[in-house]
Amino acid sequence: MEPILKVENLVKHFPVKGGGKRVVHAVDGISIQIKRGLTLGLVGESGCGKSTLARTIIRIYPPSSGHIYLDGQNIASLSQRQLKPIRKKIQMIFQDPFASLNARMTVKDIIAEPLRAHRIGTPQEQGERVFEMLAKVGLERAHANRYAHEFSGGQRQRIGIARSLILHPELIICDEPISALDVSIQAQVVNMLKNFQEELSLTYLFIAHDLSMVRYVSDEVGVMYLGKLVELAGCDEIYKNPQHPYTQGLIRSAPASSPALARMKKSVPIEGDIPSPISPPPGCRFHTRCRYAQGICKAEEPPLEDQGTGHFTACHFLGR
Repeated sequence: MEPILKVENLVKHFPVKGGGKRVVHAVDGISIQIKRGLTLGLVGESGCGKSTLARTIIRIYPPSSGHIYLDGQNIASLSQRQLKPIRKKIQMIFQDPFASLNARMTVKDIIAEPLRAHRIGTPQEQGERVFEMLAKVGLERAHANRYAHEFSGGQRQRIGIARSLILHPELIICDEPISALDVSIQAQVVNMLKNFQEELSLTYLFIAHDLSMVRYVSDEVGVMYLGKLVELAGCDEIYKNPQHPYTQGLIRSAPASSPALARMKKSVPIEGDIPSPISPPPGCRFHTRCRYAQGICKAEEPPLEDQGTGHFTACHFLGR
């Protein structure tokens, strides 16, 4: 299958206010691709650049350099006017369902807004599509005339999902769509997203902290650390055979699903804090926290290389 999304050496730096030429290295040379109809999960600690990568791919942020190919078209350098028809193909579900919804608009207007922006259908046709989408996400027609503050967090996220699907996109970026929800609601939202993927042949970039949830929804998993991709492999492969010390630490630190597994599991937390993205360490960016670090780790940045069967790792010393 040809990839619907292909990102090559994507860089996004933010200038530091009053800092001269200093910049925040939010995303530093990321290359990924997602095949049509599949899900790429993206994990990493807070501050590693996952959300910035997502917002740069969808062009909320203009990239500093690099290429973003959507269906073979490079959208990295397109103007906002040129991007408008492209946005029908790619949509986003945001982390905070309350902040992402306009508090002054009714649910009907929120979901219909993309249709009006692209001038799709008459007002009556737009209304019918809104009611149809509300039913798909488990809400009622009566909810259409209410406002966002009248709903629970799970219901607000359903509204956000309905808005993202109303244009029938091909690719949806899910930026931690369940992290702000109760645990009991998270499974409902994720199962709904999986059902939509099967029904509508959707492709997902799924960003999350919950490693078990990422494993459940993903076909491939990428691991980010301080603006860099340090490991990328098939879902089962990366969980059964993690190569990078950072990936190993994330998996070991994840909560066990039962008390019995917790007693059997050897928990080895990752020591230290993530360095500042304003002045990332030279060489391997993880060497300041890695128990296996040696001289070469501090001097040379390891390339992301295929270790066989499509398992990519950026580490000078593998299989620890």
